Amino acid sequence: MNIEDLYGGIAVVVNRYPKVILAVMMVLAIIAVGFMTTIPSQTESDAFMDKQSPSGVVYDLYNNRYGQDTYILLIKASDPTDPELLNRLLLLEKQIGRINQVSSTESIADIVAENHGGSIPSSRAEIQKIITSLPVATQEQFVPDKETALAYVFIDQGVSTDASQNIEPFVVSAIRQATLPPGVSIELTGNTPYNIQLQDAMMANFSVLILASMAFMLIVLALLYSKIRFWILPIVLLTFGLFYTFGIMGILQIPANDGAVAAFPILLGLGIDYAVQFHSRFDDERRQRDAPSALTETIIRTGPAVLIALGATSLGFVAMYITPIPMIQTFATVSILGIICCYLTSLFGFGAFALLLQYEPKPSGRSITERLATAYENGLSGVAYRVVRIAAPVVLVAVVIASVGIVLDKGIPVNAAEKSIGPADLPAQLVADEVQSVGASFTPLPLYLRGIDTKTVQGVRWTDRLCTDLTGNYPQISGISSISTLVRSYNNGVIPVNQVDLDRVLKTIPPDQLQLYQLDDTTSVITISTISMTINEQRALSDNIVKDIAWLEPPPGAEVVPTGDFTLYTILTDQIVLNKDRMTFIGFVLIFIFLVLVYRKGVALTPLVPLICVIGWNPLAMIALGQEYSIMTAVLGSMTIGVGSEYTILVMERYLEERKKTGDHVEAIREAVRKIGSAVSVSGLVTAAGFAALLLSTFPVLSGFGLATVIVVVFSLAGAIVIMPATLALVGNHSKTSTSD
Repeated sequence: MNIEDLYGGIAVVVNRYPKVILAVMMVLAIIAVGFMTTIPSQTESDAFMDKQSPSGVVYDLYNNRYGQDTYILLIKASDPTDPELLNRLLLLEKQIGRINQVSSTESIADIVAENHGGSIPSSRAEIQKIITSLPVATQEQFVPDKETALAYVFIDQGVSTDASQNIEPFVVSAIRQATLPPGVSIELTGNTPYNIQLQDAMMANFSVLILASMAFMLIVLALLYSKIRFWILPIVLLTFGLFYTFGIMGILQIPANDGAVAAFPILLGLGIDYAVQFHSRFDDERRQRDAPSALTETIIRTGPAVLIALGATSLGFVAMYITPIPMIQTFATVSILGIICCYLTSLFGFGAFALLLQYEPKPSGRSITERLATAYENGLSGVAYRVVRIAAPVVLVAVVIASVGIVLDKGIPVNAAEKSIGPADLPAQLVADEVQSVGASFTPLPLYLRGIDTKTVQGVRWTDRLCTDLTGNYPQISGISSISTLVRSYNNGVIPVNQVDLDRVLKTIPPDQLQLYQLDDTTSVITISTISMTINEQRALSDNIVKDIAWLEPPPGAEVVPTGDFTLYTILTDQIVLNKDRMTFIGFVLIFIFLVLVYRKGVALTPLVPLICVIGWNPLAMIALGQEYSIMTAVLGSMTIGVGSEYTILVMERYLEERKKTGDHVEAIREAVRKIGSAVSVSGLVTAAGFAALLLSTFPVLSGFGLATVIVVVFSLAGAIVIMPATLALVGNHSKTSTSD
């Protein structure tokens, strides 16, 4: 059975059983809604890091054993040394300390009370005297300026930052219920409180943007497609496809991380496009024949063409699986599942709706939209005719410009820092910026040690040597704590030279302090505090520390690895830099092989030329607009291949069909561009309108993704309408010449 017979059989089924098909679609949609409620969530670390990789394994080992999340209370007061304020802080700390999984709290009130027999002095002068007597580092840690104090809430050791999100609401509640002196405010910050507010704000923002996206798409579809009867039908079919996609996510337990959310606009665009292709072809065929015959011709001609385009698009997403970043893999999985669901919905659902609605094309009239549509189609034909006449210069100039873009692409910076995700005026970001402006970064850099027993003289002395060297080498390091610094603090600043003396010192250290750094004889941690840095500065520091560790030669069999949340974003950035171009290259190769296998002729490679152009034009647009690569725009190259290949393949398919009818390759190009170009333009502009809604987002990562995708869609349309006809003309002329020779 060939492909035409297969789709002919599908046409017979749709023509005979339209009611059954729609009934099945409704039942499946209801079932899908039920499974949508079972879609799992995913923690940030699970979305950004491959937990099966060595770094991921160490990250979980560290978090599950030594990780200790810290909340920071930013206290704004006209006088942080006010006795009433300090007494109120002690009461607040007592309340917070009662919360499950809160290990301890610490503030300037604790230190003052400790130095005054367990109580707060009644005068500011006494309090100020105690604070002045403290080491400068301690003063900066708790009272960084005359109007600011910082307090710290320490979560139980081994409770990861992901799990500590359940504790944050209770801490917030305790702060709200606290009675504070007039003019005093307390804001909660730290990695976990920041991430919670960021995620909540992003989901609320994205929900609004999705509604705006749908509204924009409806408006554009109404303006550009209203000459077609039942112009809203593509939206109806898209809705079914989305229900099925989310239902399958629940069945397969695909997590609803940021990658799944980012795939949603992709599905809106491609889902609309598939439905528009079937709808436009059916409308044309229906003007010439009865509904069953028109539907049969539509399914037989459009079904395989869109399937091939879907296959090429899917391969662009398949290339994303080479990256170990789970969020990007989820983006690819949801995109592939979604476009398959949308294709099947259009293949079976459109015909069923058309038959039951007794579809009749709108009669030719002189409405504004129809005149504009006709003028646009004629304009496309004219563009194709002119492009064919100067095909070689058009392709040459386009490829040269693209080559420049591909070369310059390597110079575009990558920024996957957490701070780059949220808006600058996000309340949590403002509080975090203020804390970090008066203090250090609240994301320490832990070093996880395996195979070194730091309770032995050799182990503690090697650890001490490492800590001393790192402190002296890097001004970015504001402090280091380890078992060696603990031993020094309990032994007059000296590291013992023999095991007997070390054992004596270790016995004087409280066990709860020792277990912060070593739980057994084979693992321990060193915690490095740093100043606030950019993501690239963090990457450089982490890389240099790794080199220093290697230079110090750890004991045989030992391993010292940077880990924790500090490395979560540095590793994420490294993976984006490493795999961004690889995804593009592999996607291109996969589509090359796919087209050769499907068509087995030279003309099959023509869609690759516009793709190369679009891939090269994108970086030039990003540079001109001052854009950086983020975790979402890192997939731009392979996404371009996926989205752009569909438009060009559809043009090529229609060209082959028209050339078979007429035998004239120039006329075939003009007809292909006129007929497919119009439908592709509608779906492309609707897609662009959907993504344009993301430009309204206050989140840089979303607005940047929206802008980049709009550029991809516009360039892909230009590639399909201008570069593709020129390429087909060159290949057609060559074929003609070869034949005559």
